[in-house]
Amino acid sequence: LGASQISAMSQEVIKTYCTIDTCFAFKLPPRTGAGQYSAKTWGDHIWQGKCKMLAKGEKGMILLENGDGSFFAKSMVDKDTKLEGVVDSSRYFVLQVIGDGGRRAFVGVGFGDRSHAFDLKSAIQRFQNILKAEEDAKQGGINVPEEDFSLGAGQQIKINLTKDKLAKKSPTEKKKKTKKKKSKKKEDVPEDWVTF
Repeated sequence: LGASQISAMSQEVIKTYCTIDTCFAFKLPPRTGAGQYSAKTWGDHIWQGKCKMLAKGEKGMILLENGDGSFFAKSMVDKDTKLEGVVDSSRYFVLQVIGDGGRRAFVGVGFGDRSHAFDLKSAIQRFQNILKAEEDAKQGGINVPEEDFSLGAGQQIKINLTKDKLAKKSPTEKKKKTKKKKSKKKEDVPEDWVTF
């Protein structure tokens, strides 16, 4: 998206899924083999600013925003977007960004706190869940197999309700049941027992 498209989006209703005040971007070294990146090989960050996850309708975007409100880079988010993690940290990701002029590149993105990385992942997942729910609704909703719970011909249900179980017990009736039984009278005690 160009600057004019970002401007047009800003005039419409945009939902903010997350805003992270401190984010870092790194220049990625060449990938060696088919393995994952390692954040410890990235060196010093080349940029620091805000990271935002925004969406309008079916279009989502991760924006890396400078302090003055301009954009360092942006990355589109759709129903299939996944952040590529690194082998040695849960706070760093590889992100495909779109720069000025539509050039695409991969940059490393990192956060000072693990919870911020989790916030970004959760924001993307929430957006994708909304897209999936809207897609399901367009296709007629979720297909749930129907079961027939009606009674067959001649079948009956019998419910036994007794008046005693339904009636509430009065407080005096409860006391009668909870009173302790008195000991036997003196006359009931055998004579050979010593009583005091």
